[in-house]
Amino acid sequence: MSAINDIATQHEREVTAGRRFSFGRNWASFLKRLNEARIAEAEKNLIEFLGEESLAGRSFLDVGSGSGLSSLAARRLDARVTSFDYDGQSVACTEELRRRYRPDDPSWIIEQGSVLDTEYLAGLGQFDIV
Repeated sequence: MSAINDIATQHEREVTAGRRFSFGRNWASFLKRLNEARIAEAEKNLIEFLGEESLAGRSFLDVGSGSGLSSLAARRLDARVTSFDYDGQSVACTEELRRRYRPDDPSWIIEQGSVLDTEYLAGLGQFDIV
């Protein structure tokens, strides 16, 4: 858990110093306007991109999950989803979407982590869709 706290602290320092943008703040604003039509559009786009109507039995890794909308779309298509983001506020947005639409869903894991942390990435395992 201390590695996650270290990431969060480092991220906030970088935002405060002006070296990193806080995407999570924008995603929080986006979630206020999110509705079923936008979610359905995200699902439709994912189906078109992947060429599959269902992701049942497949694993989906959302790297840099942002608002969590892609994760939610994948989960609604029955994928097992792991979402992560470096930005703590983005992680909170993804958690909020899960709370709203898939509360207590054991097939949707949300974490804070960095794509630049090779040890973290190795610990995630393999996924069918990234």
